[in-house]
Amino acid sequence: MSTRPSPMHERLSTITGMPAQAVARLLASGGNSPSPDLRRRITEAERKWDRLDQLHRSARHRRQADERSLNDSTERDVARVLFHGLEPHSCPRCDTPISEQRRREERENHRCAVCTSDLSATASEVAEPEIAARLRLASSEAAETTALARLRGAEVALAELVAELTEPPRPRSGDNPTGTPAPDRRR
Repeated sequence: MSTRPSPMHERLSTITGMPAQAVARLLASGGNSPSPDLRRRITEAERKWDRLDQLHRSARHRRQADERSLNDSTERDVARVLFHGLEPHSCPRCDTPISEQRRREERENHRCAVCTSDLSATASEVAEPEIAARLRLASSEAAETTALARLRGAEVALAELVAELTEPPRPRSGDNPTGTPAPDRRR
């Protein structure tokens, strides 16, 4: 592991109160002589954090894309309402006057006075894209929240392992209380 602080080290710094550089050095050095089991658990926890961080980033990007999609849909709806309220006197493209017959067709047969396309789309047909966009956004927000909760859980688990690295070595049986081996008294 590198001793340069990574986003993971920055997050662990926030949780543990240790500087990120110190967290990075501690994880790289192995701290106070961790057992092989602790080293393995730390390696697994770091891999899990990396995987969950990627999942969270992906979920955040999806949510942001869904927010943009909903904004686009909402803006289209606002523009539609605005343009439906207009009563042009001529074609906006070529300035050809709109005849009274075309205006009557629009009122009676729901045909656009400018281009003669059908205007009879129901309100539900117009609202469906926005409803779908809102549902996608709600789903992606939930996925992002879940991914973030899992990432935070992995951070707490990793911080607990970092705390184990900072503990003084435990005396083994036969060691004196200072942690150094007891002298051999079998003479």
